[in-house]
Amino acid sequence: MLLAVALTILSGAGVLRAQEPNLVRNPSFDQLDGQGMPLGYELGGDAAYRKSLGNPKLDASDAGIVLDGAGIEGSVSQTVAIDPRQGRAYSFRFRGLPQDSFEVADNGLFMKVEFFGNGAAYDGKLKQLFPIIQQARRDLSVNGDMHVGGAAVWRDYVLNFYVPFPQVDRVKLTVACTGGGEAPTSSAPQPDRNLSGDDFDTERGPAGFGRGPQPKLLDTAGHSFFVTDFSLIALPEPASSRPKAAPAAALGTGQLLPLGGRWFYAALPGETRAPALFDHSNAERLLYRDGPGGQCEIPFFDNMSATLRAGDKDLAGNTVTADRLVADNVTVRFDAESMILHTHGLPNHPTGRFPEEGFGPGSNPNTIQEQDETYYIPLVPKVNPNHFALAGVSSNGALNMGPIGVAVNGVVFFNPFDAGQMDASNLMDRCCGHPNPFGQYHYHKYPICLNSPWSDEGNAHSPLIGWAFDGFPIYGPYESANVMAKDETGPAALNAFNIHYDSQRGWHYHVTPGKFPYLIGGYWGEVDRRNIRRPRGNGPPPGGPPPDGPPPF
Repeated sequence: MLLAVALTILSGAGVLRAQEPNLVRNPSFDQLDGQGMPLGYELGGDAAYRKSLGNPKLDASDAGIVLDGAGIEGSVSQTVAIDPRQGRAYSFRFRGLPQDSFEVADNGLFMKVEFFGNGAAYDGKLKQLFPIIQQARRDLSVNGDMHVGGAAVWRDYVLNFYVPFPQVDRVKLTVACTGGGEAPTSSAPQPDRNLSGDDFDTERGPAGFGRGPQPKLLDTAGHSFFVTDFSLIALPEPASSRPKAAPAAALGTGQLLPLGGRWFYAALPGETRAPALFDHSNAERLLYRDGPGGQCEIPFFDNMSATLRAGDKDLAGNTVTADRLVADNVTVRFDAESMILHTHGLPNHPTGRFPEEGFGPGSNPNTIQEQDETYYIPLVPKVNPNHFALAGVSSNGALNMGPIGVAVNGVVFFNPFDAGQMDASNLMDRCCGHPNPFGQYHYHKYPICLNSPWSDEGNAHSPLIGWAFDGFPIYGPYESANVMAKDETGPAALNAFNIHYDSQRGWHYHVTPGKFPYLIGGYWGEVDRRNIRRPRGNGPPPGGPPPDGPPPF
């Protein structure tokens, strides 16, 4: 693989994006035609458009399409022009959320690509999606909370493909649900009124979806599958099934410039020094090597920009009235000892709707607010010989309150406890985060939505998701294909800190869905004390110290 293969990582940030390599028109479904339907798309069967997806009381999310698995068929498609002379490797992605009761046959939910050119239809490629949902329900439902299950989360679904013939100049991208029926099992496109678009009328829309009253899809029982953020990205050849990674060698025509520790800059031809600052414009060239001889991940690519959503608060504490792109949500620079990460603390994925209303005494009354924080991650972590781990269900000082680490999207990790020293893992939104009284959105457990943009499907060691403040990396839940790190025994077992050692990555943490301490159980290494402080805000909230607010450590 070449370094550039890793550039298949796409945007999952929502309506506003800092980079637009996307070939799809209207990727976030927010541009509408005169009939109030999303421009550029064909809807088939009982697919329905909505201005906001998910539960309106729970989810702050983007516009998109609702598909239903309760015996109802539907599809959403877009045909995209391509130029095969510019390359024939591509990645089709979308962001989806299956509700808890969404059920189909194994091959009743799929994404597919069909190839067209010179007036002819060629071969296609199809990927079944329901097995991925089933695996998430098996492995991650324990990561849920009092509102939703841990598998009912937003994640990216990915289909990488290679255009088979140079005559192909159009591809049709489809996500479809056949209810309880059967999807095509071969890679060749099959004629189907709801899938092929043959019955699509440019004046009236797809068959069964005309200008009159639209079919009303009822999902009160949680039977629906939500679709948004269509993306088609041209890849350097050859396409890879693991777009997140590239070997440490053979990095194109440039060279690797060391930045310290495991960090490298993939220089452009002729470059002899790395940039002083990394942001969304050059994040694809900032590499983190898993270990000696290991692969290089590109953890910040498409994770450095986010949207400040209407209803959230800006730095000054003012409620914003319209979505606003924060292109520099995360920036990174290096000195001799640290990766220095500055963040506005905005999640680049859907969140819960805060303040929460109607959930009783456990509701979160806080609003997400833009932050202005800088964290220092040691380039060469050092094991602390005096470290000790959390014990039981209350804090013993092994971890401070407040931030204990930072994810690749700039959102911070907190320890397992709230201000009352109670387990906080049952108070999260679908993406496993929530704001404290300072408005600081944070994670107490594995943030499943950070599967985007890697689409961690449990078929290999999980990718990097962030760092603890001692500098040791935090990886997702899988140790290897279909094996979660929390289930390992013997020498490979995680210790009470949620850390273990292997010859490739050295010491590294794993998240443990449904198993205390969820993220890390204590600092295995020496912490940069500059990170241990109270989060910024407009003074302390009324009523005393805030939940999740850090006392001295």
